[in-house]
Amino acid sequence: MNSIVRLVSSMVEEVCRSIEKDKERYGELCAGLKFIKKEMEAVTGLMKDKDKVCRGAVQEIRIQQLQELAYDVEDFLESLRDPGQGAYGKLLVAIRMDPRPEQLRSIDRFKVTLSSITADLKQSAESNKGEADAMSDDEDEEAVEQLEAMDGPKSKIVELLKPSPGEGQQLRVISIVGCHGVGKTALARAVYHKYYSSSDEFDCVAWVTAASGCNNKKALLDKILHKVRADLASRAPHHTENDAPTEAQGGSTTKPNLHDILSDKRCLVFVDDVQQVQAWKDTVDACPKLGSKSRIVVTTSVLSVAKACSSGSYVYRMQYLSDDDSKRLFWRKVYGSQTEPPFSLVTDSEIIFSKCGGLPLALTSVAKHLNIKGETLDSTHCIEVGQNLGKEYLTGNDNVVVSVFKEMRRALVHYYDSLSEYDHRSCMLYLGIFPKGHQIKTKNLLRRLKAEGLVDNEGCKCFDALIDRYIVEPVQICNNSVVAKWCQVHSVVLEYIIQKSVAKNVVSLIQGHEPVLKGSTEACVRRLSIQSSSKERFDELDQDKKSALRSLTMFKTAPCDLRRCKMLRVLDLEGCNGLDQEFLESLCELLLLKYLNLRKTRINKIPPKIEKLQRLETLDIRETKVERLPMQVIMLPELAYLFGKFQLPEVPKGKEADKLYVFLKKKSVLHTLAGFVTNKRQSPEHVILLARKLKKIKVWCNDTPADDSELASSSSTTASERPSRRSNSWFPQRFGSKTHLLSQDHDCPWKKTEERRSNNTDFIKLLLKMRVTPLESVSIVSSSEVCNDFLGSLEGPCPISSIKLRGILNSLPDSNKLTELGRIKKLQLFSTGLTIKDLSALQVLRGLEYLKLVEYNDRFFNGVFIVEKKGFESLKSLCIDAPKVPKMQFKEGSMQSLTSLYLLCPNSQMPSGIIEGISHLSNLSEVILHSSMQQAWETVADGHPNRPCVKRQPPEPTGNTVA
Repeated sequence: MNSIVRLVSSMVEEVCRSIEKDKERYGELCAGLKFIKKEMEAVTGLMKDKDKVCRGAVQEIRIQQLQELAYDVEDFLESLRDPGQGAYGKLLVAIRMDPRPEQLRSIDRFKVTLSSITADLKQSAESNKGEADAMSDDEDEEAVEQLEAMDGPKSKIVELLKPSPGEGQQLRVISIVGCHGVGKTALARAVYHKYYSSSDEFDCVAWVTAASGCNNKKALLDKILHKVRADLASRAPHHTENDAPTEAQGGSTTKPNLHDILSDKRCLVFVDDVQQVQAWKDTVDACPKLGSKSRIVVTTSVLSVAKACSSGSYVYRMQYLSDDDSKRLFWRKVYGSQTEPPFSLVTDSEIIFSKCGGLPLALTSVAKHLNIKGETLDSTHCIEVGQNLGKEYLTGNDNVVVSVFKEMRRALVHYYDSLSEYDHRSCMLYLGIFPKGHQIKTKNLLRRLKAEGLVDNEGCKCFDALIDRYIVEPVQICNNSVVAKWCQVHSVVLEYIIQKSVAKNVVSLIQGHEPVLKGSTEACVRRLSIQSSSKERFDELDQDKKSALRSLTMFKTAPCDLRRCKMLRVLDLEGCNGLDQEFLESLCELLLLKYLNLRKTRINKIPPKIEKLQRLETLDIRETKVERLPMQVIMLPELAYLFGKFQLPEVPKGKEADKLYVFLKKKSVLHTLAGFVTNKRQSPEHVILLARKLKKIKVWCNDTPADDSELASSSSTTASERPSRRSNSWFPQRFGSKTHLLSQDHDCPWKKTEERRSNNTDFIKLLLKMRVTPLESVSIVSSSEVCNDFLGSLEGPCPISSIKLRGILNSLPDSNKLTELGRIKKLQLFSTGLTIKDLSALQVLRGLEYLKLVEYNDRFFNGVFIVEKKGFESLKSLCIDAPKVPKMQFKEGSMQSLTSLYLLCPNSQMPSGIIEGISHLSNLSEVILHSSMQQAWETVADGHPNRPCVKRQPPEPTGNTVA
């Protein structure tokens, strides 16, 4: 909830400082603003306290009202940044246009709204509590029916229950995890029924539902103990609950009781719907770690809970139904049997399958609704429910519909209610901006959220919460990254999010020719998403509604006239056509812009007027025709993230050069420059790499000389003005007097330039040694030897934690030098020309956590990748991307931290004799294979005691993405 007042609080202080020079005229205004700030902070604190106890509909409405007020106050504060001081202010007063009375009236209106919200909050405390209690008590259980395609998953769980060769006697926990409604409980029930009535493998088979009534650390333990005792009593009449000592008799407590039972008996316990990690930790502490043949099967919709319970293949991730299985289940529920549907229904029901996305609970809910139609069912019913699934069926008020979709609604509401933090819920609703099926680049989404003020620098935590609860799902299997690179929202979840976010006025939508989806006719449009529509649809919005627009995202839509959208902070035009120079210059008048995405827009030039965007934080011009960047972009004071593939701007002369030097030293906040094109010779433009906060760069190094005709044509500098290739005289002329820019502990890059050769060395020194603060991430693509020279120039202790090189390497540094580079955590090597045997020398990098090797040269397969004892001691993830799997040998004691092994090798031979010693990887939990690898590779980890999970890597996202 901090996001509601975070920006307002900082802006109040800033505005008050800017107008405090004229205290006589603006003293009352400052006092009013500070009162607003104080009251908003107080109301937010009150809401936080109530949110911990209960979260009813009234509470949600008040939070929405406070958010809208915060936006209004923020927009009002923006209008005060240039309050008209001095002679101009006096002139306004003289001609009776003094803005102060209206400004004070605005503050009075804000005060009234705040007072109303505060009064309502205090008055509704008890009613909110009652509502929250009623919601929790209303959760009744329904019998879970057998679903389609359960035989494979059921066999897998049964297999996991069996002892592994050489495992010994120890408790095993298997977690079944997946989103709500995917069939976790149905699968667990199927396994439970198999063993409950007809199996002699277990002395006890018990079922426990964790979600209901397990709110303290002892409740779940008591439930499990009660169910286990009851089942034992039913199987052995002479064994009763009275046989166990109780606390009242001075006997042992719950903890040793359960411990003793699981040690003496071979028990199979199913614990359904565990939602809290702590609840599980308290339970597992009561269980014997060794000397037990018992098994526990846990179902959960929270990934962190599943990982806390189990590891490796013992975390079974539920999959959505295939198209064929979805249709079989759906029509069986519609007709009550396997009756073939009429052809007209088959064709007109495709929209249903598209929106349900293989989610069993959604399919059965829609099918039950259509089943009510009986013999009157026709294609119009299928079309209607498909088109209105989100609006009418998942969130509507019709009593019949509510009854049929009750479980689906409860599952969707739980997604929202399970997020304890208001900021997390805001991030969830923000996802309503994106169309169904779009794949979202995670880091770009986080930058958008930060520009919107919805998250701070801890934004990853918000996103982790959404991933953890399957609200968003990774498109690709994650590597060692903190967050998934690409993500996607399931279509049913997105339908719910859209309706929820529109109702709360978080997002407004224009989709094709459909009516505008917005919160109410009176509400301001704060965030607008235009999807596959025309610019005329945007023009339909009232001008006063556009004036409050903070965020605009357009998909496959021609650009609109945005001159009136002065409050825009986020503008995403990726893939839009028709952006001419006049339009780009008009964007430079949107002075509040923080995030500007022009990727794939075919623009060829950034206008110098971009210098007006003093608050711009992110600029993305990747996959455009922009070849050279204007210096005005580099000089933007808030620009932190710059993406594209361009030449750096030319370094100015005289006073402009002085401004650049001071800016780079004291003001620049540029963090990511990914990336720029250069040649292997030293260039004055590289001085930009000395920006004080620059941490991440990507560079394409070409063999082309600096005065190549192509570069000359894109440069405004004449041949006579450009420095000679054979002379470095421009360094002392332009930079000689600016040596104070660098730390005294570093050599000045300009003093000694004439003494150096014009080759790769100077550029590499600039990256590694001549910066006051070191880089953290470097990516180099080179067709020459820059990659080789860069790697050879690294010295320990190396401050760079992430290195990505694409280009030829003659060899790796020697073992002693590699040992000194222990701070490198992430290393990716592409097309180096080295053999797999050569690359095994990297095992002495003690701090390396992620290694990716991509080689498509036949020479790569010469030799064996042998990892000795203590080799790659910190490595968590190893990825081999090649035509086939190279020979690999893991010796005992090697790769003790490795959890993920990626073998993305489409043309691999049979696994026999290729990989040896995989069982020595003591922490291995998953093996990821290329989607086209032979089936035999899925057995590669069968003999491993951890039973690592074997998965297939889906194809890379292409097209249809949102970055």
